[in-house]
Amino acid sequence: MKTPISSSEPRGPGGWRSRPRVTDLLVAAAYTAPALAAAIAFRGGETEGPGLVLQCLAVVVSGTALIFRRRAPMSSLAATAGIMLITFSVPASFATVATAMSLYAVGVYRSARHAVLSLLGTSAILLVAAALQPLSMVDLGQAVQAIAVLVIATLIGLNVRTRRRYVSALVDRADRLMREREHLASIAAAAERNAIAREMHDIVAHGLAVMISLAHGSAEIASTDPARAVQAMRQVAETGRVAVTDMRRMLGVLNEGHTGELAGAAVPSPAVGDIADLVELFRSAGLPVALQSAGVPPADPGIQLAIYRVVQEGLTNAFKYARAATAVTVRTEFSPQTIVVSVTDDGQPEAAPADHAGRGVAGMRERVALYSGTLRAGPLTNGGWSVTARFPPQDGSPWQR
Repeated sequence: MKTPISSSEPRGPGGWRSRPRVTDLLVAAAYTAPALAAAIAFRGGETEGPGLVLQCLAVVVSGTALIFRRRAPMSSLAATAGIMLITFSVPASFATVATAMSLYAVGVYRSARHAVLSLLGTSAILLVAAALQPLSMVDLGQAVQAIAVLVIATLIGLNVRTRRRYVSALVDRADRLMREREHLASIAAAAERNAIAREMHDIVAHGLAVMISLAHGSAEIASTDPARAVQAMRQVAETGRVAVTDMRRMLGVLNEGHTGELAGAAVPSPAVGDIADLVELFRSAGLPVALQSAGVPPADPGIQLAIYRVVQEGLTNAFKYARAATAVTVRTEFSPQTIVVSVTDDGQPEAAPADHAGRGVAGMRERVALYSGTLRAGPLTNGGWSVTARFPPQDGSPWQR
């Protein structure tokens, strides 16, 4: 069975390896031309007669067999070895060279087993022919020399085959690593899109929810309490300014090639220290919020941003959906064992609080999961709604003792 060319030739740069047929023709010509010249030169003045014609014909047959050394190395070896046995005792015979080239091709393009068996078979035939002298006209000393040449050619072929297989394995590994890198890049891109979606939801949706509520309340009391209406509109302006600042921060992070989760490491981001201002914002909008904090917050800006966003989402949900809420409590507890962040209200949730089961809660859960934390969001048994996030200590975190 013939071995396909592609299974033996390693993938690599162009050149002579990219033109195997031309290479085979050049190899055959490189053998045939000197062999014909030597045959004619050593014949002296014998330019006619069957001896010269037969020797030239043998050279042409061997050269033609070498053209197929790549596609059919075993057939090429059989032809060249047969010519070698027939013309072994002829002066200036290059048949041994042709046989060595065929054995080299067997070592390169077929298996090592084929190469070794072919070498042993050819060598055995030469030794048997030498033992049958004078019937075979094969001299034992010349046979040993020819076998030595064949052994060297076979070893070179096997070495070249090993090198090519090694190079091919390296190329395959490089291709596999490239595919893996592209796969990881696509995963990273998807993670970046999710992080950007979370940031956009937190920056835009939360700010707009507060601004809409304040503007609506201002319109309702404008005729009866102009002073409070003006204060509410100033709060709308302040909320919009903060949202625009956060949006610019987000755009700056994107330009620098970071996601929202890495924003704290690139530019200033909301942190635990900003929760008090956030609570005051919702309190000024009419939400009865109380803040309770204990312990020292972690220094990691990423976790601080996640804590801030959890509180922001919880307050926004309470502001939008907790009807007749009389108390909203924000608790942050920092200890060496865990971090607990909760937002609890005593209001009655609307019949279909879409945001409680929508992108807001999902975004919070994703943020908390990035730091191996857990999040619970749902109604309380005695009424109201609670959002609670727990973060375990991170390796190397400043609050881990």
